[in-house]
Amino acid sequence: MKSSVSARKRKGQRCLIVDGYNVIARRAGRALAQIVDLEQARRDMEDLLSQYRAIYDEDVVLVYDAHQRDGLGALEERSGIRIVYTDTGETADARIERLVYDMRDDYREITVATSDAAEQQVSFGGGALRISANELLRRIDRMQDYIIRQTQQENGKLRHTLADTLGTDVAKQLDKWRRT
Repeated sequence: MKSSVSARKRKGQRCLIVDGYNVIARRAGRALAQIVDLEQARRDMEDLLSQYRAIYDEDVVLVYDAHQRDGLGALEERSGIRIVYTDTGETADARIERLVYDMRDDYREITVATSDAAEQQVSFGGGALRISANELLRRIDRMQDYIIRQTQQENGKLRHTLADTLGTDVAKQLDKWRRT
């Protein structure tokens, strides 16, 4: 991971490392085992963090704990965020700890988002800032509010309809068909 991070680093950049399943469980308000569609929950989290990356201009690394399944871990990049699946026998906490130590010279600020108290202490010891899963979710909520406000401002706070974008002749023809 170190070489790919070093190749991508931007001096002065900030990085957010997220304990994926920890934050997903907090967002769902229930235990991970009770989440019906875990794949969809992962995709939703990835979408939110991709927006977060764009708005806050932070690199994002999303770590999923795969230590109970067989096989090697994986590293993917989707929508501008790096997604890490841990190796068999490796917890997300262990990978996050290693990432913090590997990346601390590459970023001016690293923040770890998890509600795991032990992981928060280890991350802090490695020089990273720490926030709870709830705090990350509050940041995401503020980000979504910001996006809505920006969109409304750009649209002049007007509600646009299909008729607003159609030419007059097309709108008249559709209205004629609607009335018949």
